[in-house]
Amino acid sequence: IWLAVLPALVAANLWMGAAPAAAADIPPGVQLHPTQTMVRNNGSEPETLDPALAESVGANNIIRDLFEGLTGMDSRGRVVPGVAQSWSQTNPTTWVFRLRPNAKWSNGDAVTADDVVYGIRRFVDPKTGSKYAQTFGAFLLNGLEVAQGKKPPAEVGVRAVDRLTVEIRTPYPVGFLPSVVSNNQLGPIHRATVEQHGRDWTKPGRMVGNGAY
Repeated sequence: IWLAVLPALVAANLWMGAAPAAAADIPPGVQLHPTQTMVRNNGSEPETLDPALAESVGANNIIRDLFEGLTGMDSRGRVVPGVAQSWSQTNPTTWVFRLRPNAKWSNGDAVTADDVVYGIRRFVDPKTGSKYAQTFGAFLLNGLEVAQGKKPPAEVGVRAVDRLTVEIRTPYPVGFLPSVVSNNQLGPIHRATVEQHGRDWTKPGRMVGNGAY
């Protein structure tokens, strides 16, 4: 099962917080096309743009542009900051992630630790219906039991220590947890948007994301 979701973990995430790119230096006499558009072949139509429900590589390619997880992966497969600017393992089964204070949702709201807690609880909640809830829930304290409907989502091992600090507890030592949370399924979700629009929250004009686009 882990191999089925590996592409979503190892692909590079576009992450916010970098300095703005400088304008291109156009040589004298060069005429640009009147429409500057980049077309990227995605291979297939996405089945959903909901990070919790996405299964295909095509869907996750787009979702990584629209959403940013706690961490990301660079082109060499190394963990890099995402929404979290730093993280540390405080004991064998506890990790603390500190969010960037300038992280924003596309509607201007600040990205907070509560958004991460909501996103993870929603992901493992059986009512959401994610096919990967048990796969990744196994790395979270009570996550597998929540995904199986044996415990309520509030008991999954994630909490907001303060506005910009997330604590994640695991059922056993998970030294690679920073890689696991590069998956957008374990990232923040804008709760008000989901609660307002339900399953249609990813429709055009409704989606609120925190990614590069």
